[in-house]
Formats: sequence, structure tokens, C-alpha cells
Amino acid sequence: MKVSQWAEIRRLVEVEKLSHRAVALRLRCCQKTVARALRMDHPPDEKRSAPRGSLLDPYKPKIDALLARYPQLSAARVLEEIRRGPDGYRGQLTLVRLYLRQVRPKRGRVYQEVEYQPGQAMQIDWGHCGQIRIGSTQRRVSVFVAVLCYSRMCYIEFTLSQRKAEFYRAIVNALTFFGGSPRRIIFDNLKAAVLNGSGRSACLHPEFLALCGHFCLEPIACERRDPESKGTVEAGVRYVKRNALAGREDELVCWDDYQQLAVTWRDEVANVRLHHTTRQRPVDRFAQESGALRPLPGFTFDTDEVVLAIVSSHAQVRFDGNRYSVPPKLKDTTVMTRASDTQVRVIANGEVAACHARSYDRNQRIILPDHRLEALKLRNRVRARDIEEAFDGLGDEARKFHLELRRQPVKTTVHLRRLLNLVHLYGRRDVVAAIARANQWLTFDAAYVETILLQDRRRRELPSPTQVRPRREELLEETDLEEPDPADYDRLTHTEEETDHE
Repeated sequence: MKVSQWAEIRRLVEVEKLSHRAVALRLRCCQKTVARALRMDHPPDEKRSAPRGSLLDPYKPKIDALLARYPQLSAARVLEEIRRGPDGYRGQLTLVRLYLRQVRPKRGRVYQEVEYQPGQAMQIDWGHCGQIRIGSTQRRVSVFVAVLCYSRMCYIEFTLSQRKAEFYRAIVNALTFFGGSPRRIIFDNLKAAVLNGSGRSACLHPEFLALCGHFCLEPIACERRDPESKGTVEAGVRYVKRNALAGREDELVCWDDYQQLAVTWRDEVANVRLHHTTRQRPVDRFAQESGALRPLPGFTFDTDEVVLAIVSSHAQVRFDGNRYSVPPKLKDTTVMTRASDTQVRVIANGEVAACHARSYDRNQRIILPDHRLEALKLRNRVRARDIEEAFDGLGDEARKFHLELRRQPVKTTVHLRRLLNLVHLYGRRDVVAAIARANQWLTFDAAYVETILLQDRRRRELPSPTQVRPRREELLEETDLEEPDPADYDRLTHTEEETDHE
């Protein structure tokens, strides 16, 4: 008899005053059941019926023996073993899996809550926060979160990358915000901190060790795939995503909005809320912890990103997808690029050669006006009027040649520039003489003048001169050479005997 049936029989008889026969008809039971229920002063005990047997029952001892030898044996392998032979198991795999769940110990870790003392440790981690458009480039947004383990005081900073320099800079900013450094810093297997390995066997980055030594921090690396070991900051990252960023897509339009949100949300929400674990406000517990933090060193830690670069032929260096101008005189030299979060400086020979505002866009050219003007001065060619004036300055024969050349169907400037180059190569006197002979023979062409010069040197059994071509053509035009003196060559060819005879 069930308790519900016993209670209903008593109600119908005692309250509604029905007869035994009427109660039996309504509840569809016999009158003896009604009489027995009325004789019971206490509700009946509902005894469960014995469980039905299973097809797997005869094979459970064999399964237990298999698990004793091979605890991690899969359900499919157990099924394969118990199906062997003519009397093997013929049921389904589902019963085997259900039985294995009952007899095997449950998997999973048992976590122990860690209590931290004031100033003992700080946990740090990164989190991804979507993307934002800066200029013409779509950049990924990351959030750096640092949490003091005792007070739960947190520091957040949004960045556009998780590069090594950004990581070190965020740590320094966090310690500056806290006003001191704890004894330990707990972090994940970040490439900027761990070169290889994990946990106690982790090989740490030398620059990260330098940062820890600067602030007297003991580095504690977590094991691989073990985020629970830094659960405090993991919860902090989730809190930033669900509280600070959730539902603010319309507010976070530009990069400055992220920077402003990091400060206002940190100071007005995160650090003044009632923490669900400590049941206190982080700012109140931080008042107890701040005295236990180690004072910061008197000098700052250098977090600039330093890379070597070769100045291109356009007098520019590449950094983070952009090109920054440098003085043109540094072309093809190796310089040092130092980048902070706001500036990009180019160091050459120990001095700052250029300083630019850092751009977080991509494929941009950042050129200073002074560098552009200096480059234009080097690239400007001599104007046609300057070439004509320089050629006419060679004398009357040159002006006559120039006048006749202008009447020819050729580009005058090309021929005049070539003749001026011959002046640098052969000397003014020889070129003017060749021009005079060209005027005499009414042949007005720079190539013909050069042929006259070559024939004259061969007749005098002199070698052909070697033409010097610097990398920049304008340097040849700016080079000043003294007028050649044939007497210099005579002195070199005379012997001592000829000198004494003279």
C-alpha cells in the first residue's frame, strides 16, 4: 500500500463520511484494503521492489577482474573481452558503460583553496577582447589584468598586441599603480616570459628575469594547461569581459574609448565592489596590504622595444608595419629603433636621429618635413637654365656651338649635360678645342665632340680616362676639380739622368 492511497482512504472516510464500499469503488480497490488502511495509525513503509536482473550480471565478476589489472581499460575493450566464447555477453555497449561508471572512481581534480598573505603574490594574465578599426587596419584588442591575491585589487590595461614590450610595460604600469611590488609574480606559459618548459622546469626569458630582478619579484610559472593554479586572475579576466566590455559595443568606438574605460571601470566599479569571495571591497583590503608591498626602485625599468634596422634607399625604416623617415644621409646604414607606447625613435651613432609619434595603423608612411626637404635637395637635378649657363661659360666657341645646336632637331639639354661631363673627364682646354673643331666642320653633336677627344688622345698615345660614376649622379656635378696641368705629367715621366742633363 502506498502512502498516497492510505492518506486518501482516511480522508474519504473521516472527512467525507463515505462508506467502505463507496471508498473502494472510487479508488478502485477492495473493501479489505480500506479496512486495513483504517486500522493503521501510521503511514505504511513503501518498500521498493527488488531490482530486476540484467544481462550483464553474470559477467560483472569478469569485468571486475579486468579492471583490477587494467584500471583504464575502455568500455569497448571490456565489451570485446566479455563477448569471447560461445557463452559470451550478447548485450549492448550501453550497459557496460553504465556499469563502468558505477565501479570506477570519478575523475577530476579536488581543488584546495589557497590563502595568501598581504603582499605575498600577484597574478597576471592576458585576455582577448575582439577587434577595433584603427585607420584602415583592423587590430586585435587584448586586456592585461593584474590582481593582488590578498586584497583582490586589480589593474587592467587594454593593448593592441601581446608582444614582449607590451607585456613588460603593462607589468611596470601595474606595479606603479599598486605603489609597490609583492614578493611573487604568478603567470602562465607566455612566450614573453617562458622560452620552453612549464612549471618548475620552465626556462624563463632573460629579459623577463631582468624585470623580476629589478623589482625583486620571485617568478612562479604555472604548469601547462593548468589555468586553475592562477584562478584569481582567470576570474578577473572573465569579470572584465562580462562586466566591463559586455553590452558596450556602441560606446567603444575608438581606441581612446578603451583607454578611458580601463581607468573609470577599474576605479569606479572593479575595486570598489563587494568581492564575492572576501566579502569586502578590494580597495579596503588594499589599505591593509599596501604596507606589505616592497617600495619600487628609484630608477625606472626600460620597457622600450629595441630592434635593429637597415635604412632603405628611400631613407626610411620599417617598424610594426609602418615606415618612418630618417635623415637621407643615413641611407643603407644600420640604425637602432626604440619604440615606446607613444614614440618611435631612431638612434644612429649613439644619438637620436629621428623621433616620430607612434602609429598603430598599418602600411603608413610617417615622414617629417625636414627629412622630406633634405631628400628633395639631394634628388633635385640641375635645371636646364643652369646647364646652359654653365656651358656658355666655357667661351665663345661653346656659345656658338650652343646656338647652332638649338637649331638642330635634338634635345639641347641632353647634349650640353654630356659635354659638361666631358669637361670633368678631359679638362676644359681639350673640350673647348674639340668644340671649336666641331664648329669648323659644322657637326653639332656631343658624340662627335667626344670622338674628336678620343682620336686626339690616341694620336698623342695617351690612355683613355676612366669615368668615375658615384651612386648619385648629382654628386658628380657637385664635384669641383682643378684645371689639369700637363707639366705635372712631364715631371712624372722624366728620369733623374734627364733632370741632371737639363
